[in-house]
Amino acid sequence: MPVDHVLLMTVYALIVSTFFAFLWRATPPDRVRLFLQLFVGLMAGGILLAWLMYPFPSGPPVG
Repeated sequence: MPVDHVLLMTVYALIVSTFFAFLWRATPPDRVRLFLQLFVGLMAGGILLAWLMYPFPSGPPVG
């Protein structure tokens, strides 16, 4: 069964962002703002890190 890493990253970002928004903020508008900041930060950070690691080889040398 193939694993979609972007889907897993999205689910992780949703869970973590929701948890910390409820843990650290008391009012709904503040929770939504923090949730969006965390979610966008986690997704953008993951994509940026993947983009930076793309040129490096990931497997054993061929030959």
